[in-house]
Amino acid sequence: MFVPVLLVVSLVGAAPAERVDLVFGGDIIPHDGVKQAAAEHALSQPGGAARAVSLNHEGWDFVLEPIARELRAADLAVVNLETPISGNPRAPTAPLIFDAPPQLAHALVSAGVDVVSIANNHAFDQRRAGIPSTWSHLDAAGLNHVGSAPTEAMAWEPLVVERKGIRVGLLSITRWLNGASNPDDPDRSPHVAYVPYPSKKRRGLTPEAAAALVGSAARRCDALIVMIHWGTEYSHSPKPEDRQLAQRLLEAGALAVVGHHPHVLQPIEPYRTRAGRDTVVAFSLGNLIANQDGHYVHGAGAEARGRKRDSMLFRLSLSRPHPGAPVELAGTSVLPVWIDTNYVVALREREGQRRIQPVLLDEELKTLSGRLLAFSASGPPRKVREERRELERRLDLARRRRALILRMTLPPSGGEGSVSPAASVRGVN
Repeated sequence: MFVPVLLVVSLVGAAPAERVDLVFGGDIIPHDGVKQAAAEHALSQPGGAARAVSLNHEGWDFVLEPIARELRAADLAVVNLETPISGNPRAPTAPLIFDAPPQLAHALVSAGVDVVSIANNHAFDQRRAGIPSTWSHLDAAGLNHVGSAPTEAMAWEPLVVERKGIRVGLLSITRWLNGASNPDDPDRSPHVAYVPYPSKKRRGLTPEAAAALVGSAARRCDALIVMIHWGTEYSHSPKPEDRQLAQRLLEAGALAVVGHHPHVLQPIEPYRTRAGRDTVVAFSLGNLIANQDGHYVHGAGAEARGRKRDSMLFRLSLSRPHPGAPVELAGTSVLPVWIDTNYVVALREREGQRRIQPVLLDEELKTLSGRLLAFSASGPPRKVREERRELERRLDLARRRRALILRMTLPPSGGEGSVSPAASVRGVN
């Protein structure tokens, strides 16, 4: 059994604080449609030697813009980067083989993301050489990452980020590698932190060994959050073995477990450990940027469709009740998100630009409600009816998807926002 070495990143000076807010987002997936939407909103100006200089990170700023304010407001913002960044514009890609341009990393930093989780089933999409390339481009952008490293021991080292005097530890683990595998030699590069399912005998750790390392990491930071890529794609129910693993890791010392991979939302559940600590597990945050369910059309019975575009930002609040006391989970909140696209409108009206963006539904409801109240009935009657009908359709979509997201993620017995004793959900006044 190896013992991980603590990796500390000093991002801000330590200062006493009562509360630190963390925000977690789901999968960032560079589907071709997302790349096209970014490219069509790219802004540039001429540079030296006739080279254009991007003004908005090749359009990726536009894609992230609707959620940037929430990410920047958090003391620590983390998302799952489900793609390598090879830096090779000719890198082979396919519907299930991903690669992203380096400007995506810079745009994530600009939007307020502090850390990306890179232990997931697409880590080896650009083969083993793609992982060190990804590290290089993330480092160049100033974007911290966790989940893979040159050796097995290093891949299991927690990233510790200090915020307002609280040392937050982050671990990133995957249970899937899409048929790829870590090297035979644990000291050979690269390695992904991997806890395979029993049917996947592919050079990873057992749940017992993972729990031991989680316990070791938890003892050397104030609060440890474990991010896990697990579960069954497109299922809204956690796998029983994943629920067991989550509880094992929480008992070992983690304060929260945050899951990815199913591409749809799964429940958020509180868990009180045998030692009496209040902890929480969010089994799946869904997609955050992706182009699945891209042909969705809102209408009767639409709740059964569009699930791969339902998303959320998950906030954890940490507090230290008094100097020297252990850091506790102070509360959680869910910010419902919908991946908005103008695919149908663009197809009908032959618009020149695609739009794929994660939209905060509470903000969308406020904006659309205000536009309807201020709606002017002047103009050709047919056009007025069409404009009003479109606003009403979008408002209905936002209301229905928000309700569906909250129903899918929050426990049925705890009320609209009850996840932990201090849980809440942001609503519209």
